Amino acid sequence: MRVVQFSEYGEADVLKVVDLPTPRPGAGEVLLKVAAAGMNYADLLQRKGLSHRPITLPFVSGYEVAGTIEALGEGVTDVQVGQRVMALLPSGGYAEYVVARAAQVISLPAELGNAEATALLSQGPTAVGLLNTGDYASVLILAATGGVGSLLVQVAKNRGQRVIAAVGSEAKKAAAQASGADAVVSYAEADWVQQVRDATDGLGVAASFDAVGGKVGTEALQTLGAGGTGVIYGEASGEPTRLAGQQLIGQKQVVRGFSLFAEPAKIGEATAELLDYFRAGKLQLPVQTYPVAEAQTAQRDMESRRTQGKVVLLF
Repeated sequence: MRVVQFSEYGEADVLKVVDLPTPRPGAGEVLLKVAAAGMNYADLLQRKGLSHRPITLPFVSGYEVAGTIEALGEGVTDVQVGQRVMALLPSGGYAEYVVARAAQVISLPAELGNAEATALLSQGPTAVGLLNTGDYASVLILAATGGVGSLLVQVAKNRGQRVIAAVGSEAKKAAAQASGADAVVSYAEADWVQQVRDATDGLGVAASFDAVGGKVGTEALQTLGAGGTGVIYGEASGEPTRLAGQQLIGQKQVVRGFSLFAEPAKIGEATAELLDYFRAGKLQLPVQTYPVAEAQTAQRDMESRRTQGKVVLLF
C-alpha cells in the first residue's frame, strides 16, 4: 500500500511516498481503505521535529481519514464491509489503508463527501470545543479562513454570536465574509487591533481564538474587552504568543489554552452538532485537495499560507 512517511526531520522534501505492507485488523478493529486523509499544522511540526508529542522515525502523520471498510476484525458486528465511514486516529492517516477501532468510526451520510468529512473529525470539534470554553457574545477569530477558523466563524454565527474574522492578507477577506463574519480585518495592516475595537464600538471582544501565535497572537490579546478571555490553541507562525501577565489585571481578563485531545470524550458530541448544521444547510465545509503524490506541495502550501479551508490528501 502507498504511504507518505518521513525518515528524517526537515523541510517538505523529506516526505516520501513508499510501499508498505497492508495492516490487518485485530479484535474490535476495522481495516479502512482510505479515500481522503486530513492534513494539519501539527503534521508540519512533526516533520520538523518540533512536535510536543514524541514520535519514532520513520513516521506517518495524519489524524483524520474517510473511506470504506475493507475488512472486520474479530468481534466486530455493528459495522459492515463496504460501509462509508470516517475515523480519528492517533497517527498514520497518510496511508492507503489504516486500522481503526470499530467503536470510533462514524458512518458517513450519503451527501457528505470524503474530503469534506475529514474536517468534521479534528477541525470541526476543535471549533465547537473552543466556543464551549465560555458564553461569549462576541469573538475574534484569527486565521479565519483556515481549517478551524472557517468552521469557527460558521458555528459561532449559528449560535448567534457576533464574529470578527481576522486574516493574513487582503486576498482572504472575501472568503471570511462569505463564511458569514460580521466584520473582517487583516492583521497585515498596522491598525488592525483598532479596527477590531471599532467593530465592537470600542468595547473589545469577549473572546479571541488564537491559532497563530507570535506578534499577531500577542496583539490579539489587546482586542479583549473587560472580563475577556484569550484562548490559545496553536502557533502556526512558529512562535508562541507572549504576554505580560500584569496586562490582564486592569480589566480582569483571562488567557487559557485549548486542545481537542484533552477532551476526547466530547468529540462525538461535537461531530453530531456539526452534522446537524450540515444537514440543515447551515455549514459549508471548504476543502483544498491534493493527490497523495503531491503531499510535499500540500505541506509547502500550508506552511506558506497559500491554503484555505481543510487541506486534504486524496488516494
